[in-house]
Amino acid sequence: MIRKDLIGSLVLLGIAAAYYVASSDIQDSALADDVGPRGFPNVLSIVLAGIAVVIGGRSLLAAPAVLAAAEPAKDAEAKWLRAFGLLGLAALYIPFANYLGYWPALFLLLIAIPLYEGVKPSWRLFAVALGGATFFWVLFEMVLGVRQPPGVLF
Repeated sequence: MIRKDLIGSLVLLGIAAAYYVASSDIQDSALADDVGPRGFPNVLSIVLAGIAVVIGGRSLLAAPAVLAAAEPAKDAEAKWLRAFGLLGLAALYIPFANYLGYWPALFLLLIAIPLYEGVKPSWRLFAVALGGATFFWVLFEMVLGVRQPPGVLF
Protein backbone atom coordinates (compact mmCIF):
# COMPACT_ATOMS: atom_id res chain seq x y z
CA MET A 1 0.00 0.00 0.00
CA ILE A 2 2.87 2.35 0.76
CA ARG A 3 4.31 1.91 -2.67
CA LYS A 4 0.95 2.51 -4.36
CA ASP A 5 0.40 5.69 -2.35
CA LEU A 6 3.87 6.97 -3.14
CA ILE A 7 3.52 6.20 -6.84
CA GLY A 8 0.06 7.78 -6.85
CA SER A 9 1.49 10.85 -5.15
CA LEU A 10 4.20 11.19 -7.80
CA VAL A 11 1.64 10.74 -10.59
CA LEU A 12 -0.58 13.43 -9.06
CA LEU A 13 2.40 15.77 -8.80
CA GLY A 14 3.11 15.18 -12.48
CA ILE A 15 -0.52 15.87 -13.39
CA ALA A 16 -0.50 19.04 -11.27
CA ALA A 17 2.67 20.25 -12.98
CA ALA A 18 1.30 19.47 -16.45
CA TYR A 19 -1.99 21.20 -15.61
CA TYR A 20 -0.12 24.26 -14.33
CA VAL A 21 2.00 24.44 -17.50
CA ALA A 22 -1.10 24.01 -19.69
CA SER A 23 -3.03 26.67 -17.78
CA SER A 24 -0.16 29.14 -18.07
CA ASP A 25 -0.74 29.16 -21.84
CA ILE A 26 -4.23 30.64 -21.39
CA GLN A 27 -4.26 34.09 -22.93
CA ASP A 28 -5.50 37.14 -21.03
CA SER A 29 -8.38 38.95 -22.65
CA ALA A 30 -9.53 42.53 -22.47
CA LEU A 31 -12.53 41.29 -20.45
CA ALA A 32 -10.40 39.61 -17.76
CA ASP A 33 -10.94 40.60 -14.13
CA ASP A 34 -8.30 40.91 -11.39
CA VAL A 35 -7.92 37.14 -11.09
CA GLY A 36 -7.79 36.56 -14.82
CA PRO A 37 -8.59 33.39 -16.75
CA ARG A 38 -5.51 31.63 -15.36
CA GLY A 39 -6.35 32.23 -11.70
CA PHE A 40 -8.74 29.36 -11.01
CA PRO A 41 -6.78 26.73 -12.99
CA ASN A 42 -3.59 27.77 -11.20
CA VAL A 43 -5.29 27.43 -7.80
CA LEU A 44 -6.56 23.97 -8.80
CA SER A 45 -3.06 22.86 -9.81
CA ILE A 46 -1.63 24.13 -6.50
CA VAL A 47 -4.36 22.34 -4.52
CA LEU A 48 -3.71 19.12 -6.47
CA ALA A 49 0.03 19.41 -5.79
CA GLY A 50 -0.71 19.96 -2.09
CA ILE A 51 -2.90 16.86 -1.97
CA ALA A 52 -0.17 14.86 -3.71
CA VAL A 53 2.42 16.01 -1.16
CA VAL A 54 0.11 15.09 1.73
CA ILE A 55 -0.52 11.61 0.28
CA GLY A 56 3.20 11.06 -0.31
CA GLY A 57 4.13 12.36 3.13
CA ARG A 58 1.53 10.18 4.82
CA SER A 59 2.82 7.19 2.89
CA LEU A 60 6.40 7.83 3.97
CA LEU A 61 5.43 8.44 7.60
CA ALA A 62 3.31 5.29 7.73
CA ALA A 63 6.03 3.11 6.18
CA PRO A 64 7.66 1.94 9.45
CA ALA A 65 4.33 1.09 11.06
CA VAL A 66 3.13 -0.93 8.07
CA LEU A 67 6.44 -2.75 7.68
CA ALA A 68 6.44 -3.68 11.37
CA ALA A 69 2.95 -5.20 11.21
CA ALA A 70 2.98 -8.97 11.58
CA GLU A 71 0.24 -9.55 9.03
CA PRO A 72 0.10 -7.46 5.84
CA ALA A 73 -3.22 -5.71 5.33
CA LYS A 74 -5.19 -6.89 2.36
CA ASP A 75 -5.57 -4.13 -0.21
CA ALA A 76 -9.25 -3.39 -0.81
CA GLU A 77 -9.43 -3.13 -4.58
CA ALA A 78 -12.63 -2.05 -6.25
CA LYS A 79 -14.03 -4.51 -8.72
CA TRP A 80 -14.41 -3.38 -12.32
CA LEU A 81 -18.18 -3.65 -12.24
CA ARG A 82 -18.31 -1.55 -9.07
CA ALA A 83 -16.15 1.11 -10.73
CA PHE A 84 -18.40 1.09 -13.80
CA GLY A 85 -21.40 1.48 -11.50
CA LEU A 86 -19.89 4.62 -10.03
CA LEU A 87 -19.11 5.86 -13.52
CA GLY A 88 -22.74 5.17 -14.47
CA LEU A 89 -24.01 7.20 -11.51
CA ALA A 90 -21.73 10.08 -12.47
CA ALA A 91 -22.88 9.83 -16.10
CA LEU A 92 -26.54 9.97 -15.02
CA TYR A 93 -25.79 13.28 -13.36
CA ILE A 94 -25.56 15.01 -16.76
CA PRO A 95 -29.10 14.29 -18.01
CA PHE A 96 -30.47 14.84 -14.50
CA ALA A 97 -28.75 18.24 -14.36
CA ASN A 98 -30.24 19.17 -17.73
CA TYR A 99 -33.73 18.08 -16.70
CA LEU A 100 -33.90 18.90 -12.98
CA GLY A 101 -31.25 21.60 -12.77
CA TYR A 102 -27.84 21.76 -11.16
CA TRP A 103 -28.76 21.84 -7.48
CA PRO A 104 -31.29 18.95 -7.39
CA ALA A 105 -29.11 16.75 -9.61
CA LEU A 106 -26.06 17.36 -7.43
CA PHE A 107 -28.13 16.70 -4.29
CA LEU A 108 -29.27 13.36 -5.73
CA LEU A 109 -25.73 12.46 -6.80
CA LEU A 110 -24.40 13.23 -3.32
CA ILE A 111 -27.01 10.84 -1.91
CA ALA A 112 -26.71 8.13 -4.58
CA ILE A 113 -22.96 7.58 -4.35
CA PRO A 114 -22.80 6.85 -0.59
CA LEU A 115 -25.89 4.63 -0.88
CA TYR A 116 -24.21 2.77 -3.74
CA GLU A 117 -21.12 2.35 -1.56
CA GLY A 118 -23.19 0.76 1.20
CA VAL A 119 -23.73 3.68 3.58
CA LYS A 120 -26.95 3.29 5.50
CA PRO A 121 -29.45 6.13 5.00
CA SER A 122 -29.46 8.58 7.88
CA TRP A 123 -30.20 12.21 8.54
CA ARG A 124 -26.45 12.93 8.29
CA LEU A 125 -26.30 11.61 4.75
CA PHE A 126 -29.13 13.91 3.70
CA ALA A 127 -27.67 16.85 5.66
CA VAL A 128 -24.27 16.44 3.99
CA ALA A 129 -25.89 16.14 0.55
CA LEU A 130 -28.02 19.22 1.23
CA GLY A 131 -25.04 21.21 2.49
CA GLY A 132 -22.74 20.02 -0.31
CA ALA A 133 -25.20 20.79 -3.09
CA THR A 134 -25.96 24.20 -1.59
CA PHE A 135 -22.26 24.98 -1.08
CA PHE A 136 -21.35 24.18 -4.69
CA TRP A 137 -24.39 26.04 -6.04
CA VAL A 138 -23.45 29.15 -4.06
CA LEU A 139 -19.79 28.78 -5.04
CA PHE A 140 -20.43 28.50 -8.77
CA GLU A 141 -23.54 30.64 -9.20
CA MET A 142 -22.96 33.48 -6.74
CA VAL A 143 -19.24 33.60 -5.96
CA LEU A 144 -17.70 32.63 -9.31
CA GLY A 145 -20.60 33.66 -11.53
CA VAL A 146 -20.53 30.40 -13.50
CA ARG A 147 -24.02 29.65 -14.78
CA GLN A 148 -25.16 26.08 -14.24
CA PRO A 149 -27.54 24.11 -16.46
CA PRO A 150 -31.10 25.35 -16.10
CA GLY A 151 -33.67 22.68 -15.55
CA VAL A 152 -37.37 22.21 -14.93
CA LEU A 153 -37.03 22.97 -11.20
CA PHE A 154 -34.11 25.43 -11.07
